[in-house]
Amino acid sequence: MGVVFRQSAKNSIIVFVGALLGALVIWLSTKYIPDKREFGFTQELVMWSMTLSQLLMVGLNSTLIVYIHKFANEDRKRELLIGFCLVVPFILSILFTVLYYFLRSKIINHFQIEDRPLMQQYFMWFPVCTLIFIYMTLLELFLGSQMKVAISSFMREIILRLLNIALLFLFAYHYINFNGFVTGFVLIYLAPLFLFFLLSLKTTAFGFSLQLNSFSKEEYREVIHFSWYHFLLSVSFTLMGFMDMLLVPFYDHRGYASAAIYRIALFLIVIMQMPSKAFIPASFAVLAKAFADSDMAKAKDIFVRSSLNILIPTVGIAVLLFCNLNNAVAVIKNGYSEIIPVFYILFIGYFFNLATGMNDQVLSVANYYKFNFYLSLVLMGMLFVMIKFLVPRYGIYGAAFSTSTTLVVFNILKFFFVWKKLDMQPFTKNTLLVIIAALPAFAAGHFFPYFFNPARHVYIHSFIDAAVRSSIIIIVYLAMLYWLKPSPDLSEYIASIKKNKRLY
Repeated sequence: MGVVFRQSAKNSIIVFVGALLGALVIWLSTKYIPDKREFGFTQELVMWSMTLSQLLMVGLNSTLIVYIHKFANEDRKRELLIGFCLVVPFILSILFTVLYYFLRSKIINHFQIEDRPLMQQYFMWFPVCTLIFIYMTLLELFLGSQMKVAISSFMREIILRLLNIALLFLFAYHYINFNGFVTGFVLIYLAPLFLFFLLSLKTTAFGFSLQLNSFSKEEYREVIHFSWYHFLLSVSFTLMGFMDMLLVPFYDHRGYASAAIYRIALFLIVIMQMPSKAFIPASFAVLAKAFADSDMAKAKDIFVRSSLNILIPTVGIAVLLFCNLNNAVAVIKNGYSEIIPVFYILFIGYFFNLATGMNDQVLSVANYYKFNFYLSLVLMGMLFVMIKFLVPRYGIYGAAFSTSTTLVVFNILKFFFVWKKLDMQPFTKNTLLVIIAALPAFAAGHFFPYFFNPARHVYIHSFIDAAVRSSIIIIVYLAMLYWLKPSPDLSEYIASIKKNKRLY
């Protein structure tokens, strides 16, 4: 677990810097794209492309991360596996694009009247962006299986956002129009795709083959069966995760304008999810190997320790967000104050999801993915009904409530299933110590005098207040963690820093 923690710590730094750049992208977007509909459209373009890419991979993304370890010492089978994972989604993308253009009029008519011109003008970019996302995901998963998480994260979290910032400045200073901005917004994703491909080529495990006789009939049945159920799981799980953002423009009368507000609230949730993004890829690779080796003692240890290691920074970031929401709204301005109540509602569901650990990953590698699928399928239906009923009446608040309710129910049921079937659950006495450590930090941040003065420069005073308030929170929280010592891995990592004089 020490190697995983160090790799995750390295990745955490990249994800944190990426989050800061992401916040800058959001701020610049609201500043230089004053039309909420245009900003909302760009966010929907990414969200729909991400969703479609998950579906068109037909479960092969999950198959790749699991079977790459099973075929680690069998070159022909491993290369055929990679070949399938690269070729099948491409063929399906072509078929999808043909159907997509055939249904063009019906698709556009589902949007609000004010939003349809944007869809008509940029209709072609959705399948292009989807195809790019498919190969980005597959190659990044492969790199993750080879413990190359930090490199791929650097490209995705930092370089991509720097390119996005450059685009926003080009648009702000009229070097490009909105049409050029959308074009560049899609094409910048080719940069990480190209780098991921080059990095994959440099690994000894990467190879491409379509020699169909490399698999036996039994192996074909096993791989197809695994991929099929993970595809079904991906359909339900992906739609559960993105349905609120995807459907807001359909059911909220403000359309893309509401999507812009909702997207910023979701970005705050993404910031809270940074630790899981940093820890899970490396932990999942080790967890999958432990299950492949039938080493349940190691699997349980990884599950408990990774859950705790994710919770510690997640709680800290949650405290920082809660104490700085007013500063965020003051800086963004332009009618985005609704993000605060939406964030409060979404926080309940997403924090519950993060606190319950790597249940999804465990169910995936422990061959209980059918349970996850059937459960997510039922709850996906529940989420759709709630969104369809609540969003027309309560707008983005209805979407947030629907999502949080579904996430809480989903994770309670998964928690008890994993506990009963595998005798694995993420909570220990150290979990309570993390919450105890956070309470003084929250009190320090919440009751610290507010520096912001609306009569003076909004940006300077908001940033000063956020910097001072956040510094106090971090100092108090770290001091409490150092005193309570809830995580052996954290203590070991701190000792390693003292000894080696470096972060990783």
